[in-house]
Amino acid sequence: MAADVGDELDVLYASARAAWPGVDVSLDRFTEFVLEKLAGDVSPSSLATSDLYLACACCDGDPHALATFDRELAPEIVRAVLASGVTPAERTELVQVVRTRLLVAPAHETPRIATFSGRGSLKAWLRVVATREAARLLASARREQPVGDDEALADAVAPDAGPALAFMKATYREEFKRAFHAAVAALTDRERLLLRQAELDGLSIDELAEFYGVHRATAARWVQAARASVLEGTRGQLAASLGIPSEEVASIMRLIRSNLDITLPALLREARVVGRAPRKRR
Repeated sequence: MAADVGDELDVLYASARAAWPGVDVSLDRFTEFVLEKLAGDVSPSSLATSDLYLACACCDGDPHALATFDRELAPEIVRAVLASGVTPAERTELVQVVRTRLLVAPAHETPRIATFSGRGSLKAWLRVVATREAARLLASARREQPVGDDEALADAVAPDAGPALAFMKATYREEFKRAFHAAVAALTDRERLLLRQAELDGLSIDELAEFYGVHRATAARWVQAARASVLEGTRGQLAASLGIPSEEVASIMRLIRSNLDITLPALLREARVVGRAPRKRR
């Protein structure tokens, strides 16, 4: 790196730190991040280096940067999602999906915000990317038909359950579907979002813990509690709608629980639990 570029980056670094109080990025990390964006005769001063500083901190998971992002920039995501033509029921979910696409990455990858080039403001870049993501995700979600309702619901009962329980499965299939959907709808926002992350997006317990800023045991407990809420809610709905003996409801739930790891993602898709939607770090 040329000496004059280094001196320029020192000045820009000081300015960027002043622009985002409390957001911490080292000079070396900032320099590396900005140099990745330079091409040809472009100089650091021609880039939105203060916005690059914030993007870099968000990319690295700095909690102050993420809080600043939510305060200063997340409204652009909301506006982009609203412009995509969502229903009120879809809006909150899709905002969280887009936010996650920008700030969270699978293991060994970088978040989408790392691709911000600095050749314009972060707010303008975010508006374009969020609009594109929202439109793509919404179109995909509305195209997607429930995959094999009958097959997934059949698989919820172990294949070797025996003729009597197979009859029970066939008899109560529609009732189970309605009960499961109602149970999912009755979940808290966090429970529903955690299930989307863990079961549909495939985030590991370690990835969930890192995103939420909690111990992995806490993240695991949250996911298990969400799964338990679905089962208990389904059991309650079945008992209320069928009017069958509690022993029979218990038999159905034992069968569902025994094969839940295999069938839960498909069942959630059938319940219209769409896309990837973790909540923000608290």
